[in-house]
Order: sequence, then structure tokens, then C-alpha cells
Amino acid sequence: MIAALLLGLAFSGCSNSPEAIDDYVELTAAPVMEADSMHWYNTEEGRLTSHIYAPRMRTYDRDRVQYDEFPWGIDVQVYNDSGRVVSVIHALYALFQRDEKIWEVRYNVVAVNEKGDTIRTEQLFWDQNQKRIYTPASVRVRTPDATLLGVGFESDERFDEWVFRRPTGVISIWQKEE
Repeated sequence: MIAALLLGLAFSGCSNSPEAIDDYVELTAAPVMEADSMHWYNTEEGRLTSHIYAPRMRTYDRDRVQYDEFPWGIDVQVYNDSGRVVSVIHALYALFQRDEKIWEVRYNVVAVNEKGDTIRTEQLFWDQNQKRIYTPASVRVRTPDATLLGVGFESDERFDEWVFRRPTGVISIWQKEE
């Protein structure tokens, strides 16, 4: 009987108030760092490979997931081996999963390669490990000669070699006047 009473007292002392739980949840949901007007430079073997500018960056460090959020968008420049810009990306929102090195950009995504091809979509992923860019979303690509529409898209990170997973819609082709 006394053992049951002591056991009951022990368990009754191990509870948290709903307010304490709410405070803890709010604390773990908060970013561990915030930065304004952030410039991020990526290099490989001493060479600049990309430059990322964001008006605001928030860093989250959770138990299993570490990521950076760019709630006000980003502008990215990708460089070739000689240091020339070969592609640019603009988006109104971005998320970077640090462990996987995968970027997700969303909302009015525009990417342009050095040939002037312009890609427009609402979502795009950039896998820095694989050096690939892809999306399952609808995509519009405008080249100097045509406008191409499709669903699903994959490319190298410079947008030199790209393919649609499912081409759709009308393809407009312009002929150059001689």
C-alpha cells in the first residue's frame, strides 16, 4: 500500500504544465540564427563556383534536420572554371537542406543560362552533390528560337543540357530572317 502511494506520488511529480510545453515547442521552432543582406560564396579547390545573395536568411538546427530558410527569396550566380557567370537563378523563397546539400526554390522561379535560355517554374531543386537541377512541376523554357512547355524537367547545374520529362502544349518556333 505504501509502495503504491509512493509510486503514485513519483509519477504525479513528473508532469509539465501545458504552458511549459508550449514554451519549449516555441523555443525549438525558433531559428538559431538570422541574417540580413547575406552573401554566400561556394568554392571548390579554391575556385568560386557560386554566389548566393539573400535579403534574409534563417538557420534552423533541429535534432534530425538542419536547414537554412530564405523567406524573402534568393539570387544565385553559378560560375564556370574560368570564373565567368554561366547561369543565374532568382526565386521568391528558398530552403537549403545542409546535410543533403539540396536547395529548393519556389515561387516565380526564373533561371537563365549563358545561351540566354530562360526557364520559368514555380518550384526547382538544385542538388549540389549531383550538380543537377530538376523539378516535377510545370516548366516553360524560352530559347532564342522557341518556347517549350512541359511537366518535369532535369538539367545540369549550368542549364546546358536539359530535358523535359513530359513535353506539353504548343511549341512556337521562330525562323531567323535572312
